[in-house]
Amino acid sequence: MKQTQGLQRIEAFSDGVFAIAVTLLVLEIKVPESDDKGEKNALLHQIFSLWPSFMAFIISFGSILVMWANHHRAMKMLDKTSNAFIFANGFLLMCITFVPFPTAVLAKYIATDQANIAVMFYIFSFLLANIGFNLWWLSMTRPKYLLVEEVTSDMRDTITKQTVSGLFVYLFTTIIAYWFPTLALIILYALFFLWVGMEFVDRDNHKAANA
Repeated sequence: MKQTQGLQRIEAFSDGVFAIAVTLLVLEIKVPESDDKGEKNALLHQIFSLWPSFMAFIISFGSILVMWANHHRAMKMLDKTSNAFIFANGFLLMCITFVPFPTAVLAKYIATDQANIAVMFYIFSFLLANIGFNLWWLSMTRPKYLLVEEVTSDMRDTITKQTVSGLFVYLFTTIIAYWFPTLALIILYALFFLWVGMEFVDRDNHKAANA
């Protein structure tokens, strides 16, 4: 019973951190101020000029949403906790709460000559989050095994491959962003849709296995 309560507290705290992270994202979109209040469409032009902020917000919100979905799914695989898991979860949440800052940097510099550095820094934040996920997943099996009996070795191998492959993809994308920032952002968008698709496929497979 105590183990179950401990997991519930960890998940509740984690959900709160995810909620704060996505809330901070929208706070970076500032209300535009039009210098020419006499021009009819001045405000409209100012709103359109915020496209970098909207783009950064959408990518970051979607990515954090996928992270939360994966976090929620993995928490359901546990029947106990450990000190290693608690601290690994804390490190992961720290990585998540860091995302709004590089998001603001991307929005400010994406349309400038410093776009490549801004994109590198932005994607690096997701590389850091992926490292957090890898450590978090590792803490579920070492030094104590925390997973429920229903989690098979094939399921563990699949999740491990997904998290580790993400590490290399984010590292590669961070590096090429210095020379090809637009391509790096396209890859980041593609990763988002890939993770979403994998989430639905995994859920369907899980339902079929339990049918």
